[in-house]
Amino acid sequence: MIENVFILAGGSGTRLWPASNKKNPKQFLEAKDGKSLILLTVERALLLSSEVCVFIITLKDQMEGIIAECNKIESGLDRIFILPETVAKNTAPAIAACSSFLIEQGKGQERVLVLPADHLIEPFGSFKNDVEEAGKLADKDYLVTFGIKPTYPSTGYGYIEAGAKELNGFSVSSFKEKPSESTAEEFIEQGNYFWNSGMFVFKLDRFWEELEKGSPLIAEQFSEIGKDQNSRIKDRVTVIMESEITSSLYKESPKDSIDYGVMEKCRRSAMVPASFIWNDIGSWDEMSELDIKEGEKFYNIESSNNFVLADLPVVLCGVEDLVVVQKNGALLICKKGKGQLVKDAVELLKEKNKLDIL
Repeated sequence: MIENVFILAGGSGTRLWPASNKKNPKQFLEAKDGKSLILLTVERALLLSSEVCVFIITLKDQMEGIIAECNKIESGLDRIFILPETVAKNTAPAIAACSSFLIEQGKGQERVLVLPADHLIEPFGSFKNDVEEAGKLADKDYLVTFGIKPTYPSTGYGYIEAGAKELNGFSVSSFKEKPSESTAEEFIEQGNYFWNSGMFVFKLDRFWEELEKGSPLIAEQFSEIGKDQNSRIKDRVTVIMESEITSSLYKESPKDSIDYGVMEKCRRSAMVPASFIWNDIGSWDEMSELDIKEGEKFYNIESSNNFVLADLPVVLCGVEDLVVVQKNGALLICKKGKGQLVKDAVELLKEKNKLDIL
């Protein structure tokens, strides 16, 4: 059984601009059944068992929104904890802080499932079975990730090279950076490469051992942070680690991801091939495939295969394969398949000092 789930909910979601911005990042966007991505992720975590504890690591200025989403849950609020970061330092420091908190409580042998807040996963039964298989590998002291069988030569995902068979998974031979299209095609042809899902299972003590080897500065910075065991209740949700010491350690910490800082340097990592359906909602290309009601303000005239999400009426005439998003006082028009360019557009707006629409 997985005892703890860490949900990483501090991202800004620039590829989903303008619906996603600093005030309303993508984990708050509606994705399925009228529910936000963060709410769906929390519900999924709580369903793993009646005893699992869920730790949501988010930016301090997003905490109120997270708490509001959690209060939509019918039961399990007493098992939800929020760790508010004062500054974003990527995933390695976030996981290190929460791990240190639990290790200080003598829970170093407990297992943790790490989930991003912006993934859609179904069916739940397949997901739960795969998590249990990952837990078995974690009990053998592996740091475990989940591999997604590629359906096309994506250049937007990192890849995992599967090695020897281990229980119902594989050892990891290597992690590969986001490849060129030709390299991605080669990966798919070889058949033993999987997309890196960014989800992990490990025992806390084992993670800390690898953190000390791969990112010693982060490990040293957060080794004492777990002593901050203070907490308070905010709208029925427990908020932890809000001291000035925690804040200052975050500000001084190096910035790094768990992939670069730990997983790619780990000599004992494994992968469970996902049997569930996975969508990481990384851009409007993925979002446009979801069953989101477009409303009564959208009209097509000799147009097809378009996705519209807008507050104002939109009429499309004689066009196809477009993504049209009008939210928060800004308009985005993008050709389907080019969703990754939205991040470049956000960077351009930053260079032009158009921060008011970001």
